[in-house]
Amino acid sequence: MKQGSHTNAHFSFPRFRHLVALHWSGNKRLYLLALPAIGGLLAAWDTFLLVMDRYSPLDDGIQAFTYYWGMALIGCLYSSTIFAAFGSKAQGIAWLGLPASALEKLLCGILFSAILCFAGYTLVFYVVDIPMVKIGNELIAAQHRVWSNGYPIGPNPIWDLRKGLPGDNPDHSFHLFLIFYFMVQAVFALGSVYFNRYAFVKTVIAVLLFLLVFLVFEKQVVEWMVPRGWHRYNLANDWIADGDTLHARSVRLPPWITAPWAILLLLGIPTVFWVATYLRIKEKQV
Repeated sequence: MKQGSHTNAHFSFPRFRHLVALHWSGNKRLYLLALPAIGGLLAAWDTFLLVMDRYSPLDDGIQAFTYYWGMALIGCLYSSTIFAAFGSKAQGIAWLGLPASALEKLLCGILFSAILCFAGYTLVFYVVDIPMVKIGNELIAAQHRVWSNGYPIGPNPIWDLRKGLPGDNPDHSFHLFLIFYFMVQAVFALGSVYFNRYAFVKTVIAVLLFLLVFLVFEKQVVEWMVPRGWHRYNLANDWIADGDTLHARSVRLPPWITAPWAILLLLGIPTVFWVATYLRIKEKQV
């Protein structure tokens, strides 16, 4: 990969294209074998649900649950290996010696671990999910068409990723679970470049410790700061029971404060971790 005098030191598309091609050529067998393996695991899980649920297997809620948890697991596992070359001294030296900038290596990692992993898992999920839901609906029609209390059972629809979780909830409009996936994926990508060995395990421990500290702070510090009798409900409002009635008084921050704060939090966390990953790669190259 020759670089002319006019080539940008931080990003060059021909150089980035060669880096992507090099990464694909070295890992394509693993990626291509991973797709049917993921499909087999999803099919096994769906089959288990078909056996265990006689009335309404694979409803849209179960499909969404399977998709999000499977994507989180696969995404975190893969992200924890995207920069695994640092775990080996020989591979790390060879990887750092590639004629590509730290930004190009970061973007290559994002392309494969965040974007292509997401697209590949989604494709495999629906390849498995659509026929399995059809089989579940046929089993309902063949065995019984009513619940045990006499209500009719309708066929289960194919869950639509574009609509988020079924029902009336924030994910339905804002796709919070997809945003959380990219947040957690960015954390595990940083772990893969920060920890030399057992990156996945160490990152899981770090995430759990952070959550523990956050929960303790939320419960012991923030709860202690609110007036007596008031209790934390979520990050946007507090509430207190009004005597022995079922009514409650609440104090809620206005949307013009909470909305920008939520956007900055949800979109800023992945950005912060990717920037930290970039700086870590750049530090190692220096």
